Amino acid sequence: MRCVAAIHSTVRPRVLYRTNVTAADGPPRLPLLALLHADLTAMAEGEPVSTLRLLLRLLVHARWRAVVTFRLAQLCLRSRATRMLALWLADRVLAFSGAELKPASTIGPGLVLKHTTGLVVGAEVVAGAHLTLHQNVTLGDRHPFGGQPTLGDDVTVGAGACVLGPITVGAGAVVAANAVVLADVPPGAVVAGAPAQIVAGRHSPRGANHTLRYLEQGS
Repeated sequence: MRCVAAIHSTVRPRVLYRTNVTAADGPPRLPLLALLHADLTAMAEGEPVSTLRLLLRLLVHARWRAVVTFRLAQLCLRSRATRMLALWLADRVLAFSGAELKPASTIGPGLVLKHTTGLVVGAEVVAGAHLTLHQNVTLGDRHPFGGQPTLGDDVTVGAGACVLGPITVGAGAVVAANAVVLADVPPGAVVAGAPAQIVAGRHSPRGANHTLRYLEQGS
């Protein structure tokens, strides 16, 4: 409801920042094993993970299985013969984790899903490396076939946030919890509110604790 209210209250998106990044600048396609290694290493968040511990996490944590199954679905989508399998795998991710991750989306290595419930990533989304997504995040369009966002490297999107339309979120940006982003975001910025406003830079004097507060509490 918060997303819908913000969309209807804004006739035209106000530009927060204009960049030259386009969907064509998406991350290069990597082999499946390289992607999985980068993703699972990022999911561990600096903690050493042995093979046994990795297998246990895949067994008991849906968010870890969601990342692996999503990457398999992306691989299957490349071949006409396995496209139906890709769609089935994406449906399985939704069933066991609550995340709707379209395999046609383009997401670079190092994907981190902090929580999966209510997470939606549209088919036209393009994101760089080390994307971090919290629960109930929506990356999609404002209306059918209206275009979807492009995100740079090292972007973090807080719980309940919506990033909507053919906009660009610059590298290192942080989208606060419950923000509704309808316009371009500069690299390293922190945006909050509905519709979102720039509230800080990632390297502002207020520091990391300030950024964390916006991630957890929003505006």
